[in-house]
Amino acid sequence: MPKVLINQYKRQDIFRCSHTAHFRFEKNVSVYHVLKEKKCFPEGCIYFLWKCRLLNKGNSCPKKYRHVGRDCFSCKNYFDEKINHQPEIILDKEAYEKFQIDLEEFEDWLEQNVGKWVEFSGIINSVQPHFKKVRYGSRESLSFPGFLISFREGYIDRTFFDDNIYLTVSRRTQQNLKFAKGDEVDFQARLRTDRGRIVLERVRYVEFPHKEKEESWTQSRALVAKSTGTEIDCQPEKCVMCENGCLLDVVEKTDKISPVKRHLFCLEGIENPEECLYHLVKRMKKEKELRYSSEGENP
Repeated sequence: MPKVLINQYKRQDIFRCSHTAHFRFEKNVSVYHVLKEKKCFPEGCIYFLWKCRLLNKGNSCPKKYRHVGRDCFSCKNYFDEKINHQPEIILDKEAYEKFQIDLEEFEDWLEQNVGKWVEFSGIINSVQPHFKKVRYGSRESLSFPGFLISFREGYIDRTFFDDNIYLTVSRRTQQNLKFAKGDEVDFQARLRTDRGRIVLERVRYVEFPHKEKEESWTQSRALVAKSTGTEIDCQPEKCVMCENGCLLDVVEKTDKISPVKRHLFCLEGIENPEECLYHLVKRMKKEKELRYSSEGENP
Protein backbone atom coordinates (compact mmCIF):
# COMPACT_ATOMS: atom_id res chain seq x y z
CA MET A 1 0.00 0.00 0.00
CA PRO A 2 1.53 3.35 -1.04
CA LYS A 3 2.44 6.01 1.50
CA VAL A 4 -0.15 8.81 1.70
CA LEU A 5 0.89 12.41 2.40
CA ILE A 6 -0.78 15.81 2.51
CA ASN A 7 0.87 19.21 2.31
CA GLN A 8 1.37 20.07 5.98
CA TYR A 9 2.63 23.55 5.04
CA LYS A 10 -0.71 24.61 3.55
CA ARG A 11 -2.89 23.48 6.46
CA GLN A 12 -5.01 26.26 7.94
CA ASP A 13 -6.48 24.28 10.81
CA ILE A 14 -3.43 24.58 13.09
CA PHE A 15 -2.93 28.31 13.79
CA ARG A 16 -5.10 31.39 14.10
CA CYS A 17 -3.74 34.96 14.17
CA SER A 18 -5.51 38.19 15.17
CA HIS A 19 -3.46 40.40 12.83
CA THR A 20 -5.80 42.59 10.77
CA ALA A 21 -4.25 41.26 7.56
CA HIS A 22 -5.89 37.89 8.29
CA PHE A 23 -9.42 39.14 9.06
CA ARG A 24 -10.68 38.42 5.54
CA PHE A 25 -9.68 34.76 6.05
CA GLU A 26 -11.37 34.51 9.46
CA LYS A 27 -7.91 34.84 11.09
CA ASN A 28 -6.80 31.46 9.70
CA VAL A 29 -3.19 31.30 8.52
CA SER A 30 -1.17 28.55 6.91
CA VAL A 31 1.52 26.56 8.68
CA TYR A 32 4.07 27.78 6.13
CA HIS A 33 3.22 31.44 6.81
CA VAL A 34 3.64 31.01 10.56
CA LEU A 35 6.61 28.62 10.79
CA LYS A 36 8.62 29.39 7.65
CA GLU A 37 7.77 32.80 6.21
CA LYS A 38 7.13 34.95 9.30
CA LYS A 39 8.65 32.55 11.84
CA CYS A 40 6.34 34.14 14.40
CA PHE A 41 5.56 31.14 16.59
CA PRO A 42 5.76 31.00 19.54
CA GLU A 43 7.32 34.47 20.09
CA GLY A 44 4.87 36.33 17.84
CA CYS A 45 5.56 39.26 15.50
CA ILE A 46 6.18 42.85 16.56
CA TYR A 47 5.52 46.00 14.55
CA PHE A 48 5.01 49.67 15.31
CA LEU A 49 1.80 51.51 14.47
CA TRP A 50 2.47 55.14 13.46
CA LYS A 51 0.11 57.65 15.04
CA CYS A 52 -0.46 61.42 15.28
CA ARG A 53 -1.90 63.22 18.29
CA LEU A 54 -3.64 65.73 16.01
CA LEU A 55 -5.07 63.41 13.36
CA ASN A 56 -6.21 60.89 15.96
CA LYS A 57 -8.43 63.56 17.53
CA GLY A 58 -9.86 64.75 14.22
CA ASN A 59 -7.67 67.86 13.99
CA SER A 60 -5.82 68.94 10.85
CA CYS A 61 -2.09 68.68 10.28
CA PRO A 62 -0.10 71.96 9.98
CA LYS A 63 1.69 70.44 6.95
CA LYS A 64 -1.63 69.35 5.39
CA TYR A 65 -0.82 65.64 5.70
CA ARG A 66 -3.80 63.30 5.90
CA HIS A 67 -1.90 60.17 6.90
CA VAL A 68 1.07 59.45 9.14
CA GLY A 69 4.24 58.68 7.18
CA ARG A 70 8.03 58.79 7.35
CA ASP A 71 8.05 62.58 7.01
CA CYS A 72 6.28 62.79 10.38
CA PHE A 73 9.04 61.20 12.47
CA SER A 74 10.51 64.56 13.54
CA CYS A 75 7.14 66.12 14.44
CA LYS A 76 6.32 66.59 18.13
CA ASN A 77 2.82 65.20 17.53
CA TYR A 78 4.13 61.92 16.18
CA PHE A 79 4.24 58.79 18.33
CA ASP A 80 4.13 55.05 17.71
CA GLU A 81 2.43 52.14 19.41
CA LYS A 82 4.13 48.77 19.79
CA ILE A 83 1.90 45.92 18.60
CA ASN A 84 2.58 42.24 19.26
CA HIS A 85 0.55 39.49 17.56
CA GLN A 86 1.10 35.90 18.63
CA PRO A 87 -0.46 33.04 16.67
CA GLU A 88 -2.58 30.70 18.78
CA ILE A 89 -2.87 26.94 18.34
CA ILE A 90 -6.36 25.79 17.39
CA LEU A 91 -5.82 22.10 18.14
CA ASP A 92 -5.78 20.40 21.51
CA LYS A 93 -2.48 19.07 22.89
CA GLU A 94 -2.82 15.53 21.54
CA ALA A 95 -3.81 16.68 18.03
CA TYR A 96 -0.98 19.24 17.92
CA GLU A 97 1.57 16.59 18.89
CA LYS A 98 0.31 14.40 16.04
CA PHE A 99 0.64 17.39 13.67
CA GLN A 100 4.27 17.84 14.72
CA ILE A 101 4.98 14.18 13.86
CA ASP A 102 3.19 14.53 10.50
CA LEU A 103 5.06 17.77 9.75
CA GLU A 104 8.42 16.11 10.44
CA GLU A 105 7.52 13.21 8.12
CA PHE A 106 6.44 15.65 5.40
CA GLU A 107 9.63 17.72 5.68
CA ASP A 108 11.74 14.54 5.52
CA TRP A 109 9.91 13.63 2.31
CA LEU A 110 10.54 17.13 0.90
CA GLU A 111 14.24 16.95 1.71
CA GLN A 112 14.50 13.71 -0.26
CA ASN A 113 12.62 15.00 -3.32
CA VAL A 114 13.08 18.77 -3.80
CA GLY A 115 15.30 19.49 -6.77
CA LYS A 116 15.08 15.94 -8.10
CA TRP A 117 13.34 14.33 -11.06
CA VAL A 118 10.19 12.47 -10.04
CA GLU A 119 7.58 10.34 -11.76
CA PHE A 120 4.07 11.82 -11.58
CA SER A 121 0.62 10.48 -12.41
CA GLY A 122 -2.66 12.34 -11.96
CA ILE A 123 -5.80 13.87 -13.47
CA ILE A 124 -5.73 17.56 -14.40
CA ASN A 125 -8.04 19.77 -12.36
CA SER A 126 -7.42 23.04 -14.22
CA VAL A 127 -5.20 24.71 -16.81
CA GLN A 128 -4.73 28.48 -16.61
CA PRO A 129 -2.42 31.17 -17.97
CA HIS A 130 0.44 32.06 -15.64
CA PHE A 131 0.61 35.86 -15.73
CA LYS A 132 3.49 38.11 -14.71
CA LYS A 133 3.26 41.83 -13.91
CA VAL A 134 6.35 44.05 -13.88
CA ARG A 135 6.12 47.53 -12.35
CA TYR A 136 8.47 50.39 -13.22
CA GLY A 137 7.38 53.14 -10.83
CA SER A 138 3.96 54.27 -12.11
CA ARG A 139 4.24 52.11 -15.25
CA GLU A 140 3.47 48.41 -15.42
CA SER A 141 3.31 45.65 -18.00
CA LEU A 142 1.48 42.33 -17.96
CA SER A 143 2.72 39.22 -19.76
CA PHE A 144 2.36 35.46 -19.44
CA PRO A 145 5.46 33.24 -19.59
CA GLY A 146 3.42 30.04 -19.69
CA PHE A 147 0.61 28.09 -18.09
CA LEU A 148 -0.13 26.74 -14.61
CA ILE A 149 -1.74 23.29 -14.34
CA SER A 150 -3.29 22.10 -11.08
CA PHE A 151 -4.03 18.63 -9.71
CA ARG A 152 -6.14 17.90 -6.64
CA GLU A 153 -4.13 14.74 -5.99
CA GLY A 154 -1.64 12.47 -7.66
CA TYR A 155 1.15 9.92 -7.34
CA ILE A 156 4.68 11.27 -6.91
CA ASP A 157 6.87 8.24 -7.44
CA ARG A 158 5.36 5.67 -5.04
CA THR A 159 3.80 8.23 -2.72
CA PHE A 160 0.14 9.18 -3.06
CA PHE A 161 -0.08 12.93 -2.48
CA ASP A 162 -3.64 13.66 -1.33
CA ASP A 163 -3.41 17.42 -1.80
CA ASN A 164 -3.00 20.19 -4.36
CA ILE A 165 -0.06 19.90 -6.78
CA TYR A 166 0.94 22.34 -9.53
CA LEU A 167 2.77 22.00 -12.85
CA THR A 168 4.25 24.93 -14.81
CA VAL A 169 4.66 24.61 -18.59
CA SER A 170 5.82 27.00 -21.29
CA ARG A 171 3.54 28.39 -23.99
CA ARG A 172 5.21 26.13 -26.56
CA THR A 173 4.70 23.02 -24.41
CA GLN A 174 1.01 23.85 -24.00
CA GLN A 175 0.68 24.48 -27.72
CA ASN A 176 2.20 21.09 -28.52
CA LEU A 177 0.58 18.90 -25.84
CA LYS A 178 -2.72 20.76 -25.31
CA PHE A 179 -3.19 19.95 -21.62
CA ALA A 180 -6.86 20.20 -20.65
CA LYS A 181 -9.06 19.68 -17.62
CA GLY A 182 -9.85 15.99 -17.07
CA ASP A 183 -6.79 14.65 -18.87
CA GLU A 184 -5.13 11.70 -17.18
CA VAL A 185 -1.41 12.26 -17.57
CA ASP A 186 1.91 10.59 -16.70
CA PHE A 187 5.26 12.38 -16.93
CA GLN A 188 8.61 13.14 -15.35
CA ALA A 189 9.37 16.57 -13.85
CA ARG A 190 11.60 18.40 -11.41
CA LEU A 191 10.03 19.01 -7.99
CA ARG A 192 10.34 22.29 -6.11
CA THR A 193 8.39 24.28 -3.52
CA ASP A 194 6.91 27.74 -3.90
CA ARG A 195 5.90 29.33 -0.59
CA GLY A 196 4.79 25.98 0.71
CA ARG A 197 3.18 24.71 -2.48
CA ILE A 198 4.39 21.63 -4.34
CA VAL A 199 5.34 22.63 -7.89
CA LEU A 200 6.55 20.44 -10.78
CA GLU A 201 8.49 21.95 -13.70
CA ARG A 202 10.54 21.06 -16.81
CA VAL A 203 8.08 18.34 -17.77
CA ARG A 204 9.26 15.52 -20.06
CA TYR A 205 8.23 12.03 -21.28
CA VAL A 206 4.53 12.97 -21.25
CA GLU A 207 1.90 10.27 -21.85
CA PHE A 208 -1.90 10.52 -21.80
CA PRO A 209 -3.60 7.29 -20.64
CA HIS A 210 -6.85 9.23 -21.14
CA LYS A 211 -7.44 12.46 -23.08
CA GLU A 212 -10.57 14.55 -22.54
CA LYS A 213 -12.28 16.51 -25.31
CA GLU A 214 -12.21 19.70 -23.25
CA GLU A 215 -11.09 22.87 -25.04
CA SER A 216 -7.44 23.61 -24.21
CA TRP A 217 -5.91 27.01 -23.49
CA THR A 218 -4.14 28.76 -26.36
CA GLN A 219 -1.89 31.81 -26.54
CA SER A 220 -4.55 33.91 -28.30
CA ARG A 221 -7.18 33.02 -25.69
CA ALA A 222 -4.77 33.99 -22.90
CA LEU A 223 -4.17 37.39 -24.51
CA VAL A 224 -7.91 38.04 -24.53
CA ALA A 225 -8.15 36.98 -20.87
CA LYS A 226 -5.65 39.67 -19.83
CA SER A 227 -8.19 42.40 -20.55
CA THR A 228 -11.16 40.76 -18.76
CA GLY A 229 -9.65 39.72 -15.42
CA THR A 230 -9.17 41.33 -12.01
CA GLU A 231 -6.04 41.31 -9.87
CA ILE A 232 -6.43 40.05 -6.29
CA ASP A 233 -3.60 40.91 -3.89
CA CYS A 234 -3.69 37.59 -2.03
CA GLN A 235 -3.74 33.87 -2.81
CA PRO A 236 -6.88 32.13 -1.50
CA GLU A 237 -6.38 28.42 -2.15
CA LYS A 238 -9.90 28.07 -3.56
CA CYS A 239 -9.01 30.70 -6.17
CA VAL A 240 -5.70 29.07 -7.08
CA MET A 241 -7.50 25.75 -7.68
CA CYS A 242 -10.43 27.41 -9.48
CA GLU A 243 -10.62 27.18 -13.28
CA ASN A 244 -10.93 30.98 -13.35
CA GLY A 245 -8.05 31.72 -10.93
CA CYS A 246 -4.64 32.44 -12.49
CA LEU A 247 -1.35 32.90 -10.68
CA LEU A 248 0.08 36.42 -11.06
CA ASP A 249 3.72 37.19 -10.24
CA VAL A 250 4.24 40.86 -9.34
CA VAL A 251 7.77 42.27 -9.60
CA GLU A 252 8.79 45.78 -8.55
CA LYS A 253 11.69 47.11 -10.66
CA THR A 254 13.66 49.41 -8.32
CA ASP A 255 17.28 50.04 -7.32
CA LYS A 256 16.87 47.49 -4.54
CA ILE A 257 16.21 43.79 -5.01
CA SER A 258 12.48 43.29 -4.57
CA PRO A 259 11.05 39.83 -3.86
CA VAL A 260 8.35 38.50 -6.17
CA LYS A 261 4.84 38.93 -4.81
CA ARG A 262 2.21 36.32 -5.58
CA HIS A 263 -1.23 37.66 -6.45
CA LEU A 264 -4.21 36.04 -8.15
CA PHE A 265 -5.83 37.04 -11.44
CA CYS A 266 -9.55 36.24 -11.61
CA LEU A 267 -10.85 35.73 -15.14
CA GLU A 268 -14.41 36.25 -13.90
CA GLY A 269 -13.53 39.78 -12.75
CA ILE A 270 -14.43 39.07 -9.09
CA GLU A 271 -12.73 41.63 -6.82
CA ASN A 272 -13.51 40.01 -3.45
CA PRO A 273 -13.04 36.20 -3.20
CA GLU A 274 -15.45 36.02 -0.27
CA GLU A 275 -18.25 37.32 -2.50
CA CYS A 276 -17.55 34.88 -5.34
CA LEU A 277 -20.60 32.82 -6.33
CA TYR A 278 -19.06 31.21 -9.42
CA HIS A 279 -18.96 27.65 -8.08
CA LEU A 280 -22.43 27.97 -6.50
CA VAL A 281 -23.95 29.16 -9.78
CA LYS A 282 -22.10 26.45 -11.71
CA ARG A 283 -23.33 23.73 -9.33
CA MET A 284 -26.93 25.00 -9.51
CA LYS A 285 -26.76 25.04 -13.31
CA LYS A 286 -25.45 21.45 -13.37
CA GLU A 287 -28.16 20.27 -10.95
CA LYS A 288 -30.77 21.96 -13.13
CA GLU A 289 -29.45 20.21 -16.24
CA LEU A 290 -29.47 16.84 -14.46
CA ARG A 291 -33.04 17.41 -13.24
CA TYR A 292 -34.31 18.25 -16.72
CA SER A 293 -32.38 15.32 -18.15
CA SER A 294 -33.97 12.86 -15.69
CA GLU A 295 -37.42 14.28 -16.52
CA GLY A 296 -36.80 13.98 -20.23
CA GLU A 297 -37.14 17.71 -20.85
CA ASN A 298 -34.87 20.35 -22.31
CA PRO A 299 -33.56 23.04 -19.91
